[in-house]
Amino acid sequence: MSEPGKGYTFAILSALLSGINYVLGKAVLADMSPTHLVALIFTLAAIIQGGWMLHTGQWRSVRHCSRRGWWAVTFFSALSILALWSLWAGIKYLDPTVASFISRLQTLVTVFLGIYLLRERFRFIEAVGGFVVISGLVLIGFSPEVKLSLWFWVMVGSAICWGITEVLAKIALRHLEATPLSFVRTVVVAIFFLIWAAFDGTPMFNLGKLWWGVAAIALLGPTLARWFYLFALQRLDVSKAVLVSQVQPLFVWPLAFAFMHTIPSIREWIGGFLILSGCVAMIAGEKRIKRLLAKVG
Repeated sequence: MSEPGKGYTFAILSALLSGINYVLGKAVLADMSPTHLVALIFTLAAIIQGGWMLHTGQWRSVRHCSRRGWWAVTFFSALSILALWSLWAGIKYLDPTVASFISRLQTLVTVFLGIYLLRERFRFIEAVGGFVVISGLVLIGFSPEVKLSLWFWVMVGSAICWGITEVLAKIALRHLEATPLSFVRTVVVAIFFLIWAAFDGTPMFNLGKLWWGVAAIALLGPTLARWFYLFALQRLDVSKAVLVSQVQPLFVWPLAFAFMHTIPSIREWIGGFLILSGCVAMIAGEKRIKRLLAKVG
């Protein structure tokens, strides 16, 4: 498989795991705060990633990161704190499918910044696919079923933060590999939210049956899903990676229906179909262009 092909695969896997986490998170957040959840899942994720770093010997790349690289890593980690809190707060108070739809607004931010700041460009068929994806997002975003509550705007703010964060991640990956970058960001987020939870007087480890959900979210979300997405960013332009990741709501729909009995509206189904169609067009366009270039060569 070509490097772009691997990038698209990693982006789709990341979207699948993130979609599962939306539904898991909604269930767990019924009995705990977003601050408490983020503190626990990122602490567990830091332990998992730290163990993997020790096993693979990737600590050396952290030590060799330049001062300029550390600035990029620091900004990426710091903005992730705001993006994560607002994401989980939105999931707590909104239907998980609607939250997933709203979070896709990060595409508009990421694509704009990827083109404007990183000088990324699309081939024609990829641009068509991107336009179809954004059309689906607009259709869902203006659905009358999506009420403009406080938590709607919190989720919008989260999407904007995530859009900026993805571009910062692409810049940080120029200085640090995906696994150590993910580990550093995870540790920074874990420390921040552990301190916040301690000041709030939150009883951290008295979770009872919630532990299974917290552990699953830690493994699937900040560990595997984030790793896969950073691997995708190493192989794709950030604007392409974020567009392909828009298939996430299509994974949330069946899970939310099975476990929470929520059903999207017709308008949301049409928007989801456009999102999927646009992503397929982008992937197919990339593969077709590779085959044509191979024949010419």
